[in-house]
Amino acid sequence: MRLHLTETEHGLSTQPLSQVLQEYPEMAAHYSRVHEILAAPGETVQMFGRVGYGPTIGPSPRWPLETRLANA
Repeated sequence: MRLHLTETEHGLSTQPLSQVLQEYPEMAAHYSRVHEILAAPGETVQMFGRVGYGPTIGPSPRWPLETRLANA
């Protein structure tokens, strides 16, 4: 989350290139290799993505808050 907020602050965008990397027995060798290549000691690679300048778009539409609140 902090990464995305910092990117936005600097006018950058992120595009995910993978789902969150999962740890399961069939992928143990690949998972270890990715961490060997990309992660600092004690760190974890969560997912792959690319960062750069993209087109400027408006905020996503939101329902007005009062339409989502119930009177208690």
